[in-house]
Amino acid sequence: MRRTQGRELAAIAASAAALGALSAAPTAAAEGGARFDPPDRVPAGSGGTRFGQRVRKPVRRPALRFFHLQPATLFLYGRPARARFRIDSRAHRVRVTLLVRRRGGGRVLRRIRLGRFRTRRAHRVRFHVRSLPEGRYVVGIRARDGRGRSLRRARLARGRGHVRASRAFGVHGHRFPLRGSFSFGGSGARFGDDRGDHRHNGQDLAAAAGTPVVAPRGGRIEHVGYQASGAGHYIVLDGGGEDRDYVFMHLRAGSTRVRRGRRVVTGQRLGDVGNTGRSFGAHLHFEIWLGGWYSGGHAIDPLPSLRRWNRWS
Repeated sequence: MRRTQGRELAAIAASAAALGALSAAPTAAAEGGARFDPPDRVPAGSGGTRFGQRVRKPVRRPALRFFHLQPATLFLYGRPARARFRIDSRAHRVRVTLLVRRRGGGRVLRRIRLGRFRTRRAHRVRFHVRSLPEGRYVVGIRARDGRGRSLRRARLARGRGHVRASRAFGVHGHRFPLRGSFSFGGSGARFGDDRGDHRHNGQDLAAAAGTPVVAPRGGRIEHVGYQASGAGHYIVLDGGGEDRDYVFMHLRAGSTRVRRGRRVVTGQRLGDVGNTGRSFGAHLHFEIWLGGWYSGGHAIDPLPSLRRWNRWS
């Protein structure tokens, strides 16, 4: 009796094994003979999904770590602006662009494509503002990696918000011709003052000897000379992009830093305040001529321009 039951149980086990093989055969054939292992189930709320759905990974966009601009006041025909920035990313390089707008919003006036830069390191770049009219502006930084992912601003420490991605700056056409303390003087220093044998053609700016004299506008040096009976050591500058000459007289002996024909930028040092020629105390005699200096032009009162330039220089 026990042998009969044992044979029946063995037969049932063999039948079950055969049925299991038959049910698995279509799956193996569909998979090209490979074993089929169903995926593990993802628990609800874990950020994943169940069978047949893709798990989305967080997008790692490039992060701006800092962005600075110097100086805050720029001059036409002057030295370029200097920008510093750092961008961190898994990508080795990102493409960086600067966008210039009027302060307060509006359309992009200039799109400065700087090129591709390595990530995870600080960079310094320079750019010019020659095509911008005078005014207040904002420059913003943008970047994209090789997959087209745009720049995000990293968070500052201690809950202080995000890194600034834009900086404000001003653009002016001229700057004051002295770098240091000065005085406009009294009525005798003004344009048109009667000097007996001539009328005063400029504005006298009293300053200590050695005070730097700088170019109020970039351009070309037309004359460098010396006149013992009048101007002393003098320089004549032809302003770039305008029909104006600027004249600097009574410069300190040996301080002249330019020569005729040389190109200079706005704010570049030309010489120093002195007391040479027909002069009674250290000062700069400054003239503005519409047209050429003693070559078809005429002098105008420089005081209104000097007062205006002094507000931002």
